[in-house]
Amino acid sequence: MASTETTSSNKKLRVLLIPFFASSHIGPFTELAVSLATARPHAVEATVAVTPANASIVRSLLQRHENGGTPAQVATYPFPAVDGLPRGVENLGAAAQADAWRIDVAAVSDTLMRPVQETLIRAQSPDALVTDVHFMWNADVCDELGVPCITYNVVGAFSPSVSGP
Repeated sequence: MASTETTSSNKKLRVLLIPFFASSHIGPFTELAVSLATARPHAVEATVAVTPANASIVRSLLQRHENGGTPAQVATYPFPAVDGLPRGVENLGAAAQADAWRIDVAAVSDTLMRPVQETLIRAQSPDALVTDVHFMWNADVCDELGVPCITYNVVGAFSPSVSGP
């Protein structure tokens, strides 16, 4: 009996995941990427996108899951130059406590982050995007491209639901 599958049904679903610049966010995003890719290895291709200084964190986490192949990919995009922040400091854990706020401010800056993330999203051309809660503009980028976008809050739903005004 001949197969009724078309070549388009054999195409993998490409999911791009963009976490915030903290190991506590990069870890859960990487684990989600691994879960997506290993649950359906012939159907899903997951890529975690981070800045260059954070790529080693993702690669280290991925090595724990390698069983005959890399379960997910790593893509990088540039971290913007931020006044007062030393070059190469792109993670809250790597920043001096006095400079950590600069990473937070850069992360939520539409002016600084949207252009580099939008360029990445367009270059990767994913079928779906999972973005950290910090990067709200990515939903608009995905809307323009007709790509589904999910905001992933690694803290979970409980904390925001009980926070007071």
